[in-house]
Amino acid sequence: MKKHLVEVCIGTSCHLMGAQDLIRAVQGLPGEKLNSIQLKTVPCLKSCDKSPAVRINGQIFAPITPEELIKKIT
Repeated sequence: MKKHLVEVCIGTSCHLMGAQDLIRAVQGLPGEKLNSIQLKTVPCLKSCDKSPAVRINGQIFAPITPEELIKKIT
């Protein structure tokens, strides 16, 4: 099974706009779904004006809510 690569920006702007909420949302997935995701943090996705930002399999989404993130990866 191919894993989704989810990279959450933790730069200052994204941190202030809820990056930790995105990380917690992914970490709160049930084990089976969580096992299909590779979660990483990155220092900046250069989307500071639209934070918080996340990159899923190479595509940047910003701004994004935890609910929107979960919909995209499940």
